[in-house]
Amino acid sequence: MLADAPRRYSFLDRDGRPLDLGRSEAFDQHGPRRGPDLDGLTAIVVISAERGADTRRCVDSILAGTPEPFEIILSDVGSGPETLEVLKALEDAHGNIHVIYNAKSTGTTGQRNQGIFFSRGGHVVLMDNDVLVQPGWLGPLLERSAADPRAGLVGAKLLKAEIEKVYYCGAHTITLEKAGRVYGIGLVKSGPLADLDRNDASVLREGEVPWYTTTALLAKRRALFEAGGFDDVGDGRGIFIANEDKDLSLSVRQAGYRILYCPASEAIHNHDYSKVDRKDAYHSQYRLRMEQIHKDTEYFLRKWDITYMIEKLPHEDNSRRWDGRELVAVDLDLGSAELRDDVVTLAARAGG
Repeated sequence: MLADAPRRYSFLDRDGRPLDLGRSEAFDQHGPRRGPDLDGLTAIVVISAERGADTRRCVDSILAGTPEPFEIILSDVGSGPETLEVLKALEDAHGNIHVIYNAKSTGTTGQRNQGIFFSRGGHVVLMDNDVLVQPGWLGPLLERSAADPRAGLVGAKLLKAEIEKVYYCGAHTITLEKAGRVYGIGLVKSGPLADLDRNDASVLREGEVPWYTTTALLAKRRALFEAGGFDDVGDGRGIFIANEDKDLSLSVRQAGYRILYCPASEAIHNHDYSKVDRKDAYHSQYRLRMEQIHKDTEYFLRKWDITYMIEKLPHEDNSRRWDGRELVAVDLDLGSAELRDDVVTLAARAGG
């Protein structure tokens, strides 16, 4: 987990030398910020897994659209020479960009724990490298976090590449909860939530959500440490690449924090599997490792004693029920007498 990351992972620079994990100062885009008070700095943690051009575009969007003080931590999985050249060029050009050079992937969870541990500042943003932030994206997240002492995570509105359509928002998140126990978790992107415009009323509704994706997610750094960070792989347990966002959300809630959705913050998520080459290095080696995904999912379900994985999509219901051995397809009627009072969505319990 997060606190023992230095024991479990190497933190190396491009020359194979140990990074300074006890650094007492950090640089933002405006110049040096001397410690020990670095609360006003936000660290943006991005995993680099091949796709060097995507990482460069992501970083360029952050540099262009973020006036608030920030540093960027790029945790690389042992990418090829072309991607490494991109990372080195970014690091050379910007004093507030740091790269952790791994020989191989430590998983989505391990890479992020590395970035969080190395970061400085009061807040951490977890971000995918296929994200393009929109101008002014960070300020609203910081404002919502500062306004609520119990806010541990604050998520942005995620747009599709065409910008005017929504990829993900707070209204899509859902859990099934009874007597303090979460027994179902996932998303609903069907019915009235299937094709949302950027400024639809349901998209602009802000408030508390039961969980949120780590695509562009602000966290109080102390909340991450109190929750233990990501449950990464070690001692025969943990998550490598799948369901880490749901797991982190439940851990943060268990630590006593709230999760908020902030529609005033916008970012584009270039994530359309119908338009990608699933055999490229990124997808075949890192993202679409189906055996690992199944293993991670089983671990997650057993850990939290969850019965339902909810996935209601515009044209199909991929929701499944865990029977203790495998996930089986289920026609999940959230409006049924059995379930409707247990539905938790954006700032609301459907039955209450």
